[in-house]
Amino acid sequence: MTHESKDDAFLGKVIMFLIVLVVPILIYSQFQFAKLSSNIFFKSVSFLLILALIGLVAWLFLNREKSEHTLHNIEHVGKAERKPFTFFEKVSYSLVAAVALMIFFNQFQISQINAFTNGAPSLSSFVKSVSTPLKLGSGKGGVVIGPQLNADGRTTKLVEWPAISETPAPKDTGNPTQDAIAAVVPTGTPFYALEGPGAEKIQGATFDDPLTSQKVWASLLGSKRFGTANAMQLTPEEEQRWEKLISIFTCDFCCGGPNSVTTINRCGCAHSYAWQGMAKFFIKYYPQYSDEEILGEMTKWKGLWYPQGMVQDYLVYTGQQSANILTHGGSTGIKQQFQNSGSGNQHAQLTPLDGLQSMVGGC
Repeated sequence: MTHESKDDAFLGKVIMFLIVLVVPILIYSQFQFAKLSSNIFFKSVSFLLILALIGLVAWLFLNREKSEHTLHNIEHVGKAERKPFTFFEKVSYSLVAAVALMIFFNQFQISQINAFTNGAPSLSSFVKSVSTPLKLGSGKGGVVIGPQLNADGRTTKLVEWPAISETPAPKDTGNPTQDAIAAVVPTGTPFYALEGPGAEKIQGATFDDPLTSQKVWASLLGSKRFGTANAMQLTPEEEQRWEKLISIFTCDFCCGGPNSVTTINRCGCAHSYAWQGMAKFFIKYYPQYSDEEILGEMTKWKGLWYPQGMVQDYLVYTGQQSANILTHGGSTGIKQQFQNSGSGNQHAQLTPLDGLQSMVGGC
């Protein structure tokens, strides 16, 4: 066997060893990520990666014998001119490169899961938290800033929630307080209240009338307080999803304290009734949206009903205020989240938020 063919054989064994070592780990981690993630897109990507890895490894093993047979024939021919890479060799090198990229992608996924479960800010959250002001994007959907329950079940962190209805990008008018209010407090009427499935159930719901909207959303829950005529019924599967959402969505500004936030399934305020009815509505009529998108839309309404506290959270997240100003439910976790990020050390000159209502609608 020539020196080059020996090198090729050795390289082939090294490639095979690396793939056999790394691929099972990647498959296992992708499976674990798919179980932890509730985002449909990332779940699909994880399962596609698993299938692709299994298929590529199977293909590699099936073609390895053919490649060894080719090298054996070259050995009998003798020293010949160096030929271009075969198709099999090209695929082998490409596979190694793909596995390397998957390792980086896998590490990114792990960092996102750690941020979700431990309350640590993710890479994207940190980058955006030190940019002033934060550009949330525009068009259908978009992003809203709000609290998310930490793994301890008692404190929260600030995250970017994907929203269902249109979220215009905030404008930089030179007045950071007014820009924050415009970014947090929604206006207009969302599309799902105008037309589409279930629109007849929420007639009167609009961002421009928070009090009426609160009663409309609360009526979907079915209770003595808001009546049962407009109550919605869910299937057992829908009920299970609904119970999950109301057990992790927080009522930060009504009750509880900095070290103990209250979830809406344990809160009796009118806003809690409204959010629980809202969750029923989206699960029943818009099941295609992910849990994060539904929770994000509920968070958008939180900005309407608790404008002062949600604007403060926005200012903290965008680095325009120190987290030390926060005293609402679960805010101890937010202070821990930003204590090492530098947010608020050089915050902008802001006008007081005393003129902004702390709560809209009855408790």
